[in-house]
Amino acid sequence: MATLDYAFLADYAKVQPNGTLTSVGASFTFVEAQSLPTTHRMAVAARVRARIDEQIIPFRVEITGPGESFRLGVDGQLSPGPDSRPYGEGFVGHLLAMDIQIPLPSAGLYTVNIELEGKHVRRLAFDVVRATPQS
Repeated sequence: MATLDYAFLADYAKVQPNGTLTSVGASFTFVEAQSLPTTHRMAVAARVRARIDEQIIPFRVEITGPGESFRLGVDGQLSPGPDSRPYGEGFVGHLLAMDIQIPLPSAGLYTVNIELEGKHVRRLAFDVVRATPQS
């Protein structure tokens, strides 16, 4: 059974060919928007630990706007690649980095829910606020 080791939101995240995760602006909890509505580019990053013999691990990332103003979901699968390196007693770490552009229709709390194998495993959230004008 797969387990979520960690997950976070970032301005940018990418899985590197050497099996590491690069991120910029990681673990934010708010976004300042100059005007609303607008759009925002962001990343969802995670590491999933699984047995090396688990061939396919389905996942879902779902983003919901304030008051359920919108719901945007992405489904995918993780599987060991040819360069996967087991560690410990037969485990492998699957890295995930998704670049997403989302609508920001209004200020408020936005949630990001992550499911593994059909089970909810993490809720991340961030507030959208209107930027204060510079004087």
